[in-house]
Amino acid sequence: MKALGLFLFLTTVFGAPQVDLKETLRHDAKLMLLQPRLSPNPFCRLTYRLAIYILFLGVIAAQATPVAPVVSIGYLEAENVALKHNAQIQNARAALDGAQADLITAGARPNAVMSVNTSGVDKTQYQYGTSLNALDTIVRIDQPFERGNKRDLRIAKATDLGQATVWDMHDTIRQERFRVVSAWLDLRVSEQACQIAEANLAQANQVLDRARLRFKTGDLSGADLGRIESDHGRLLAESQAAQRDRARAAANLSNLLGSEMQRERIGTRGDWPKVMSHQDAEKMIATLADTRPDVQAARARLSAAKQSVELARAQQTRDFTVGLQYERNNPTVVNSVGAGIAIPLFTGNNFEGDIRRSMAEMTQAEIAMLQTERTARSESLLYLQELDQANARLTSLQDHTLQSAKRTDKAADVAYSLGAMSTFEYLDAKRALRQAEFDALLARSDAAKVASAIRILAAVSESAVTNKPARYDSPVQSMTPVNMPDKDRQLPDLPGAH
Repeated sequence: MKALGLFLFLTTVFGAPQVDLKETLRHDAKLMLLQPRLSPNPFCRLTYRLAIYILFLGVIAAQATPVAPVVSIGYLEAENVALKHNAQIQNARAALDGAQADLITAGARPNAVMSVNTSGVDKTQYQYGTSLNALDTIVRIDQPFERGNKRDLRIAKATDLGQATVWDMHDTIRQERFRVVSAWLDLRVSEQACQIAEANLAQANQVLDRARLRFKTGDLSGADLGRIESDHGRLLAESQAAQRDRARAAANLSNLLGSEMQRERIGTRGDWPKVMSHQDAEKMIATLADTRPDVQAARARLSAAKQSVELARAQQTRDFTVGLQYERNNPTVVNSVGAGIAIPLFTGNNFEGDIRRSMAEMTQAEIAMLQTERTARSESLLYLQELDQANARLTSLQDHTLQSAKRTDKAADVAYSLGAMSTFEYLDAKRALRQAEFDALLARSDAAKVASAIRILAAVSESAVTNKPARYDSPVQSMTPVNMPDKDRQLPDLPGAH
């Protein structure tokens, strides 16, 4: 009874043990058959049976506990969720507010300055309790005026930088959408890899049971049984590793979707992303060289750098300040009104350094734009090459390797059941089928990733061009600085490149 009470207490605190129900029933049934011989007392046998029944109920309740539900999602649904909740996309959209604030700041005009000056304080004017107004007071207002079209240049520069921010947001959307699809595909691969591993482990359990029976009858040596048990242990470790990879893939997708890993497990549903042919991919990529968001952002920054050069040159145009003042002169109480103008004299700084600095920044922006265009063209060619290679590998594995492995596996099942194939040859056939299935799974994932990258790039580029914001018409945007080279000119190789 003490043992029964201890068991019930441990079961209540720590939960029922997670064991195989069939094995537990079989083992406890054997103990129940042996118990009458061990304890002839009927009360002890009744107590023992009662404990066994309670153990059965605990195991059944433990195995009847519902498993954490799986929240499944398709790859298109995952992309839509990321557009709303992805942290990087939200950060890129928040940057637009900063660009709008910069535009407001650029369009602001100089503030006027009001000053009040008092002088002529004389203590002798306050003798014998007489308080005379002996203060000379001057009230003055100065208003700066800009020349050289500086405000329009600032607005043009802020507008170009704002457009670059918009393009950066679209490029961030492209990158994050592709990361989401890649994470979804990784999760799909890990899910199917888990299914393959579980099926292989179930098959290995059957082989191991047969091998142990053959070992008991003397038909199999201990060394051969050890090899079979070693292969079974390796498959068990692969199944556990597949479960670990699945949990990591689910966590990665959940983080990209902007939600933390909850108790529910995330899974995939729906079809795979469609595989794209070479002709369709070539049609999409042909028009992407000039409409990619990263290329447009680089061109907008070059345009802003051009405005910076003109703004630096405009600093050489002198601004002026107009002032008006009202003066009250005591004790004669004579009021007067005056005006003045202030013009800077470039006796020490003629802004030559600012102009040179802006020219250097424009050259850097141009180099960055040319490099971005080169990278875009290289990626387009690389996408086509990767697509062709992935499609060819997928076709080869699915139509040849996997089909051959399946035919070999069926023949191995028949031969092994008839005793015409050794256990190790049978295990080799199963191992070849597992490898072929996993290779075909990876090939399908690679082909889907390349096709998704092209699809997302084309969709984002088209959307960005369609929703292009209105451009500020600057009076200097058509001006080209002297050192602005042709955009098609190739950059020279760096020293030591050869």
